[in-house]
Amino acid sequence: MQRLFRRLPFVTPGSTEQVAPPELQRRFHHLYGDIAWYGLLAGTTIAFLGVYAARLGASALQIGLLTAGPALVNLVFTLPIGRWLQSRPIGRSVFGSAVAFRLLYLVYALLPLTLPPDAQLQALIWATFLFTIPGVALAIGFNALFAQAVPPEWRGVVAGRRNALLSVTYIVASLLSGYILNSTSLEVGYTLIFGLGFIGAAMSTYHVGKLRDVRERPDEEPERIRQVIGDAASPGDMRGGQGTGQRVGVGLRAFTRGKNLLRLEVLRGAYG
Repeated sequence: MQRLFRRLPFVTPGSTEQVAPPELQRRFHHLYGDIAWYGLLAGTTIAFLGVYAARLGASALQIGLLTAGPALVNLVFTLPIGRWLQSRPIGRSVFGSAVAFRLLYLVYALLPLTLPPDAQLQALIWATFLFTIPGVALAIGFNALFAQAVPPEWRGVVAGRRNALLSVTYIVASLLSGYILNSTSLEVGYTLIFGLGFIGAAMSTYHVGKLRDVRERPDEEPERIRQVIGDAASPGDMRGGQGTGQRVGVGLRAFTRGKNLLRLEVLRGAYG
């Protein structure tokens, strides 16, 4: 996979002369590795978690909690976490959030062979609620880290390739998961695909960690994000990059443009 990333051309679209310098190429390799491994996670654990809950006999309410729980946590914690990220080094904060959030997938991998079905359902729901809190920080912070690591003229290229890599790895991982589930028992099959998902999460986090020391040039004013980056492959997305998930654009703009956009007093009025 790393050899494939190294063969990707780093030339600005419409130009045969402007080639990315080696430092940027290394960043791009890690961004591609991040999303390729995340596609493995999305096509295994994330894609089949609801199916597994249904196979365990989950009620409609329990499946609804698994589906809507991350959105509820996102709603409650987006603005406080955005304010918290504002005063911290973004790269290291994103890496720490990724480590904390993706321990969730290790919990999923251990459940099928360790607990009875009823206890598994309860563990799935509560673990999802708990670990989604650092997931909100990852979803907000990664967008800012992406903007900081990739210059504006390269963002379209990098985001497009990331989206393409996500689609390919998601399809391959989903087909592989279906084959495994058709060939094994319920407990063994889901342990295997959740284990593959955890491997994808761990490797994706490794690549995110390689970006944690990215800084802007000290002699330049920090860049402000004034438009949507266009990267649909956010690693904080609980739905495999196929929807909005936890990609919280409002929180992103709030903490990247300045604290004066965090207008919490509006919650005291009619909206509150």
